[in-house]
Parts: sequence; structure tokens; C-alpha cells
Amino acid sequence: MASQEDLPSGGLAFVLQGGGSLAAPQVGMLRALTEAGIVPDLVVGSSAGALNAVAFASDPSLAGLDRLQALWTSLRRRQVAPISLRTLVEALTGRRDGLVSSAGLQALLTGSLVPSRLSDTILPAHVVATELVSGQPVVLSDGDTVTALLASSAFPGLYPPVTLGGRQLVDGGVSADIPVLQAEALGVTVSYILPAAGADDTRTRPHGPLPLAYHALAQILDAAARRDVAAAGGMVHVLPSPVSQVSNPVDFGDTARLIDQGYRLASNWLANRVLVTAS
Repeated sequence: MASQEDLPSGGLAFVLQGGGSLAAPQVGMLRALTEAGIVPDLVVGSSAGALNAVAFASDPSLAGLDRLQALWTSLRRRQVAPISLRTLVEALTGRRDGLVSSAGLQALLTGSLVPSRLSDTILPAHVVATELVSGQPVVLSDGDTVTALLASSAFPGLYPPVTLGGRQLVDGGVSADIPVLQAEALGVTVSYILPAAGADDTRTRPHGPLPLAYHALAQILDAAARRDVAAAGGMVHVLPSPVSQVSNPVDFGDTARLIDQGYRLASNWLANRVLVTAS
């Protein structure tokens, strides 16, 4: 296995894909990578992957991962996507830009495992959002952490856009679901991609407006993400992803199993590979 001395001058990044509740297995993947002694020079994430990235960068230890896992296993849909008749009516009549309020998510992030400013993490952390007007990715490396994470997680239609620096920002997964090109633009030449859980194709199609919309968008984003990975100029290691039993990005019923599967798959993958870095 490659040591830190073997790393090229550009360094190594952990790149975390977005996916709402389906990003849970990344916690197990991070644990497996940490136990294997693989330490990134920086982390980059989109959407829920951005939360995992920033939390890990804030405390890149097994104890820090214990706390992140405890947060994930405590999550419930009502915390991140509280449904109320008033917000639904206002959204459907054009008086709101999201079906649910982001207040619950903001409260969760404010009390979670991240510092008040992005620049205060132990490892450099970069959050990817999408500019609503241009559709281009925006990399946030400093400033208020909660605002950056809210912007990166503002799934279109579900949460309202976040205004930051005069720009309206939405979910980073829209423009860079796997932000490997953004990681390389920051100077890294070796990337470990931590994917979200994949869909179970043997199950019946999802039902309900949000699962259907997410399923359709996920197919588009997956194709774009594959193109980005193929376009990467450096060395890319893609960790294996578990299959999820849920299709709703705010359904946390499968979280504990996904974290465990993420760990087991990543551990086996690491044990059976010779990881070579660029010279």
C-alpha cells in the first residue's frame, strides 16, 4: 500500500459524492481508509457528501468518525425535511422556492460536528455548490460553514436556493455530483472517490413525487459523474458502493446497514488491492 512518502507533489484527495441519506456509507468508507493509514491532503464534497467531508476534515480520527456515525444513525426525516401544509401550499402557489423549510437542516448543521468557518478544519475542506443561473459548479473553501453546507445541499424543488456573495446557489450534485475535477483543479493528482449508495435495480420503481424526481435526476447525474471521472487527468481510485434498500434521499431507515456495508466493502477492497500512486 502506498505511504505518504510515495505521494506525488500534488497530493491526495478524498472526493465524496452527494446523495442525501444515500451518502451514509461514506462514514464506513472513511473509517476503512483511516484504519488503512490513508490520509488525504484535502477533502472535497457535494451535497450530503460535503457534510461528511467537512465533518471528517474537522476531526480526521476514529473518534471523530464515531461521532459522525452517531449523528447519521440519529437522523430522521422530520429533522431534515419537515413537512407542513403551509410550506407545501406556499410552494405550490409560487410563494416559496422549496417544498420544505431548510430551518431544520440549518439547526442540525449548527449543532453538528463542524466548525463555524470552513477554514478552521484540521484538513483543508472544500464544499461544492451550483450557481443557479449559470449551472456552473462553485467551490467554497472559506466563509460560514453552515451556509456553505446549506447551499451545497439545497436540492432543487425540495429546499430553497441559498444566496451567497450575490449568487443563488443550489445543490452541488447538480453540476458536480462527484467533484473529482474540482479536486484536481485544487492541485491533487490522486483521488479516492467515496460514492453514495446505488439503487437496487431488482426492486420495483420508486413511488411518490420526491423519490420519482430523485430517481430521474440521479440517472442524469450518474451519467455526468461517469464523464467527470473519465475526464480526470490524475489517478482515480473508486471505492465500491453498497446497494440501498431505499430510494428516497430523506429516508434514513437504511442508514446503519449502509454505514456497515460501506465499511466492509471498503475494507475488503483495500485488502485486495495494491494501491499505486503516480510517480
